Amino acid sequence: MRLGISSFTFPWAIGGIDSDHPVSMTAFELLEKSHALGADVLQIADNLPIAGLSNDELGKLKAEADDLGIALEIGTRGIASANIARFLEIATILGSPILRIVIDTKEHEPTLDEINSLLAPFADQFRNLNIKLAIENHDRLTCAQFNEIIDRLGDDWVGICLDTVNSLGAVEAPNTVVPALAPRAINVHMKDFEIIRTNGQMGFTVQGTALGKGRLDIQSVISAVGGSRRDITAVIELWTPRQLSYESTVALEENWAIESVRFLRASIGLNS
Repeated sequence: MRLGISSFTFPWAIGGIDSDHPVSMTAFELLEKSHALGADVLQIADNLPIAGLSNDELGKLKAEADDLGIALEIGTRGIASANIARFLEIATILGSPILRIVIDTKEHEPTLDEINSLLAPFADQFRNLNIKLAIENHDRLTCAQFNEIIDRLGDDWVGICLDTVNSLGAVEAPNTVVPALAPRAINVHMKDFEIIRTNGQMGFTVQGTALGKGRLDIQSVISAVGGSRRDITAVIELWTPRQLSYESTVALEENWAIESVRFLRASIGLNS
């Protein structure tokens, strides 16, 4: 198991969450942050859009990552054919062994039949390029539906990007999600959380924590996906809650990233 950083480790610092702070960090700057944290892998997802980079610029990013000893993984959102085709090209240039996708966009929440019809034509390309499609469990669909998608497409080229918390949106908790999806996991998003009472005990709020500070049983996740027995990446993501100012939020996010890397490194038995 290798330790990874994601663009979703630093969503506030990257920007784009609110209109006052648009995306300002580059993929090259994120690569440097990953190196400073001692990450083995950097996963660049849809909150740091790189589809507009030229192939020459992507090649430079790959060269810098190679110099730093960091493997790159790429992710996107939406399964329109043109988007999948472009990100397959990007994955090839960056040497990413996976293409992580979130199926839904604000404009398109496809049915299972639509998902199959849009993705199935790419099967031979993925196989020939030796790239795996890693579908992230994300909010709307249940574990059973994700497994059905993979059964229909073929598990020789499709697997799961197992996010530990996203499926709360589909009313499925980690103790349901991890055993249901771990056998198909080819990448893991390590994300910790807490559930607290709000509004005078009238309801709950789910919010993120630094890794190891919340309710996630991290050792059970590591064991479920194979731990040291598999070459699988465990990528840290953070749901850092907004603080009184943007600057203090970014500072907390940075502190949580450092703390989370330290905790995950120890949890998977890597040397400091």
